[in-house]
Amino acid sequence: MAYSTTTQLSQRLGATLYARLTDRVNGTTADAGVAQQIVSEAEAEADSYLARRYQTPVDLAGHPELANVLVARVLDLAEYGAWKSSPFVSTAPQRVHLLYAAALQWLDAVARGQIVLPAASPPNSTTAADDAPRYSGVARAFTADELDGL
Repeated sequence: MAYSTTTQLSQRLGATLYARLTDRVNGTTADAGVAQQIVSEAEAEADSYLARRYQTPVDLAGHPELANVLVARVLDLAEYGAWKSSPFVSTAPQRVHLLYAAALQWLDAVARGQIVLPAASPPNSTTAADDAPRYSGVARAFTADELDGL
């Protein structure tokens, strides 16, 4: 199940920039295949974080309340990927770098459990990471009753 589409990426970038960032030949004609690759890579990157806490891909049809936030984060990743992979631009704008960093920070917070996705399913495996501290004590050699009178 896809979180976002090439159409959404095209709408976000605008037709001219979309063509410039997806055309690998001369930067003038949009290439849907390249765009799909960019979106797929962004979704895989998002899933690499989400899979630490949730079953991926997250079912957006079953949980429509998650759709907007996941689509926005995946498009942030995809836009950055489009800028980085295009041979016709030298660098991504600062705005794109900031959106990418914020998306990774948000996904990392979800992965660490600081942000909980409502109604998302936990992973199937029972080997989920648990970073909680562990404590075990050793029995005391002397107790207060044994030392009474000393």
